[in-house]
Amino acid sequence: MLSTVGRLARAVRSSVTTCSTVRHLHRGEILHAGHSKWQNIRHIKALNDGRKSVLFIKLARQIRLAAQAGGPNPGVNNVLRAAIDEALKKNMPNATIQGILKKCSTQSVELKKYTLEIKALDQVNVICVLYTDRFTQLKMDMATTLRKNFSLFHGTMHAFDEKGFVEAIPPEEVKVEDLSSVCTDHAIEMGAEDIEIMDEQTRLIRFLCEPRDLDKVKKELEKLNYSVEHSEHAFFPKATIKLNPEAMEAYEKLKEKLKAMDGVEDIYDNVEVIG
Repeated sequence: MLSTVGRLARAVRSSVTTCSTVRHLHRGEILHAGHSKWQNIRHIKALNDGRKSVLFIKLARQIRLAAQAGGPNPGVNNVLRAAIDEALKKNMPNATIQGILKKCSTQSVELKKYTLEIKALDQVNVICVLYTDRFTQLKMDMATTLRKNFSLFHGTMHAFDEKGFVEAIPPEEVKVEDLSSVCTDHAIEMGAEDIEIMDEQTRLIRFLCEPRDLDKVKKELEKLNYSVEHSEHAFFPKATIKLNPEAMEAYEKLKEKLKAMDGVEDIYDNVEVIG
């Protein structure tokens, strides 16, 4: 079946160039900042989505997940409090938030996490993370969309490194010129595998770790008075590809359709980040 997709996507495939990336992870005392490997992550965040309806769906799901994990009371559930604060920052009405919390208190159906592997346009490797209580129906809907866009479910996990990362800002006393050395020392102490200076001006640092160590690294950073901005269990491509404008347009259209589906949380791929 994959060959059928390949024939349909022949024009796209012929214009794709493969680019290798370094796979070595720095461990122990040879951690380094600024590793370009980790800049190629292509997950789709609703925070960067201009469509308010899609953004609110994702924010609502985050609130529901937080309430599901630690209870619907933000006074004792810090994760829920953070999810609500994020929703308010993005202009979600308080009445909408309260409605979500009320449903969390009365509904027994829980969201479950699923991971689907996709081959798009016969060349793009995709990992799609879902949180849903209607997996079978969602997968059927996705299959229809994929088929109409020369794509299908196909094993791609081997093409990614599965990692956890925490993005955080160190305390004020850590100066820009000391970011690399100080944060590397902290990473070694807490068991992180690599660091990357995301933005020198804001002093934002990304700490890479094994997924099982994600919560540990986050808590250790908080103990060191870092301001944790974001943490995530993510998939980084082992190698990336470049798409020409026509192919990129086709793939972007597919992504838009996928991320608009209720239950699609994140999308990761091996398309090289431009700019």
